Amino acid sequence: MSDWRRQTVSNHRPPGRPLPHGVIDRFWQEAAALREAESVLREVYRRWGYTEYIPPTFEYAETLSTGTGAPLQEQMYRFFDRDGKVLALRPDMTIPTARLVGSKLFDQPFPQRYFYTGPVFRYQEPVAGMPREFYQAGVELLGAADPEADAEVLALAVASLQTLGLARFRLVLGQMAFFRGLLESLQLDPADAAVLHSALDRKSAPELQELVSRWGLRGRLREALLTLPQLHGTQGVLAAATKVALNDTMRSALENLRAVERVAALYGIKEMITLDLAEVRGMEYYTGITFEGFVPGLGVAVLSGGRYDHLVGAFGRPQPAVGFAITLDRVLRAWEAQGTQPVVWSPQVVVGGELTRKTLTEVRRLREAGVRVVCYYEAEQAEVVRSYAMAWHIPGVVWCDREAVLAWWEGHARALPSEAWADEVMGWVCGTSR
Repeated sequence: MSDWRRQTVSNHRPPGRPLPHGVIDRFWQEAAALREAESVLREVYRRWGYTEYIPPTFEYAETLSTGTGAPLQEQMYRFFDRDGKVLALRPDMTIPTARLVGSKLFDQPFPQRYFYTGPVFRYQEPVAGMPREFYQAGVELLGAADPEADAEVLALAVASLQTLGLARFRLVLGQMAFFRGLLESLQLDPADAAVLHSALDRKSAPELQELVSRWGLRGRLREALLTLPQLHGTQGVLAAATKVALNDTMRSALENLRAVERVAALYGIKEMITLDLAEVRGMEYYTGITFEGFVPGLGVAVLSGGRYDHLVGAFGRPQPAVGFAITLDRVLRAWEAQGTQPVVWSPQVVVGGELTRKTLTEVRRLREAGVRVVCYYEAEQAEVVRSYAMAWHIPGVVWCDREAVLAWWEGHARALPSEAWADEVMGWVCGTSR
């Protein structure tokens, strides 16, 4: 467990069954931090007019394989139901959203906007802060094909990372249609196209040189392929790409990027975007822009997304669509790397002593005011409650008996009025009383 999420747990472990490889328990600070990230993102998405969608945890494996490539299909958790049908745990949230809209909501007004949060499951080696069960939060905008829709989703991605408090991040923006246009001109068979895709994904210049020689490419085809890895940065990328564009598909992709950049400038986010036309990773279903979000101190993307105009049509009436998902497990790692203050997970006040109607009335008042309160029932002395509070990092202790109400806030003793003592405690919690 990483530094700021590390908890002090007894080394004595009673007999029990270990967890399967690749899954983890989430408790105390890590659980609190995860829920905090989900909470702030939900609020952002609602303010942008997105409504929540909660997809099923498992569906038919054939459904969840729609539009995906071999790598993701191999990572799916499959199992049989009692009727012998093959089911799978969801490996992402985009496919269920496309199924929902294509099969159930096709007759509703478009565009439609949805957001989601929750776990997804992939059978992969746990690396880079992403176990086999990991959490995502994301959005999907369906029924809008304009560059303005692409720019909205990019701006919402920026707003998400900003709201999470992640500093100095960048979005790396690509255009899958530009690469598909290159494949049209190269006329490669599927096997060679997969080899080229792999080489570009690894940014391997020597391998690209070898492929150019093997395929006997000459002239503009050779120039376009060898120039592709150089088409990245913040200045002059589109101009350079225009010089090597081989067909209308590639030129149209560049016009789309120019339009997206213009709208991104209106949102004030253009300076946060780096273009990379050799960015061809990701799902098979992407048809237009693709993008990833990176933060300093973390060598992997915390966010990824793109346009997928053909996926909804696999389930019903075709609709253009664009969206992204944030890997919340990596957000927690980014918080740690950037020194973000840990989320407070423990109660603020523990109340012990005599349990009376008057005591419970004051406890209820504290809770209604938003104070996190826990009651300690078994102590006969205040020192026992204070020791409990210290062990759980609880700053406030209230001890009630028939004679008086005593309290300690961050170790300092106070005497409280026997009536309405919750008012004084609320002042301490809010920092208004000394």
